[in-house]
Amino acid sequence: MALTFDDGPDQELGAFLELLGEAKARATFFVLGEQVARDPNRLKEIIHCGHEIGVHGYRHRNHLFRTPAAIQEDMRRAKNVIEEAAECRTRFFRPPYGRFSLATWLEADRQGWERVLWSRNSHDYDIRATPSSVVANIGWPVAGDILLLHDSDRYGTPGSCRATLEALPIILERLATLELRTCLLDGLLTRAHLMNASAG
Repeated sequence: MALTFDDGPDQELGAFLELLGEAKARATFFVLGEQVARDPNRLKEIIHCGHEIGVHGYRHRNHLFRTPAAIQEDMRRAKNVIEEAAECRTRFFRPPYGRFSLATWLEADRQGWERVLWSRNSHDYDIRATPSSVVANIGWPVAGDILLLHDSDRYGTPGSCRATLEALPIILERLATLELRTCLLDGLLTRAHLMNASAG
């Protein structure tokens, strides 16, 4: 199954990477271009620790309320900033708030991105989020699940990131109890494609 984090990389990144490292867990970080532009070294740290990068746009704005031209400009700007800092191509895209417009969908195709959402949402950005609620919302994952968490509270409720950090060790322990291994989206989705192809 896959752990994914949206909205960073931000100031708390080091704490998230430390927890993931202690658990020998791997994750995919859907990063924002404006966050990367603030400190490109944080992106390099994610990659150095063996994790994976996905694109979350340049600014965190709902694509359902943006013009096609603005969406196209945002996505292309994100790609340029993120890939320049990462020194590698990106494969995955997740729009802010998980909202695709037709323009978003088509531009993702033009960039060669695979569109990714999630199967379990922690709701860790909510104003009422607590470590317990984050764990409860994740529940008991199964193989193939994609978990949504956030490593920044810049676009959610201020301070909500702390609830995520406190919940993460419990979630990782639960995954170990279930004998579920975290893997990068690249591995999870490639495996799923191969299984679907063999079944067909």
